Amino acid sequence: MGWLRWFTRNWADTAGPSHPDLAPLVLPLPPDAAAERVRAVVRSLPRWREESAAADELKLTRRTGLFRFVDDITLTFRPAGAGTLIHAASRSRLGKGDLGQNRRNILELWAAIREFRV
Repeated sequence: MGWLRWFTRNWADTAGPSHPDLAPLVLPLPPDAAAERVRAVVRSLPRWREESAAADELKLTRRTGLFRFVDDITLTFRPAGAGTLIHAASRSRLGKGDLGQNRRNILELWAAIREFRV
């Protein structure tokens, strides 16, 4: 992504994808177990918080470190064979650009889910 887009876009999405390195995550678990795994991961991450949960959707927030800006992250869970496909959308509440923070939010969450041990 070009540097100019960092100043004009305040969101990232795996459904598009909005960035070439963003892709949905597939977990080898049924959707309800995948959602519970994500919830456990979020509880372990600093500055992340679960806001609400539905049958196939999880709404999260993440606060930035320095200025404490809040980003809203929505995850959707879809059955995919024997596993679950998870899409993520992250959006800043303020500003026109995010300097790549929403992309980093999704990548941080995906890395934490992959590394999580029960």
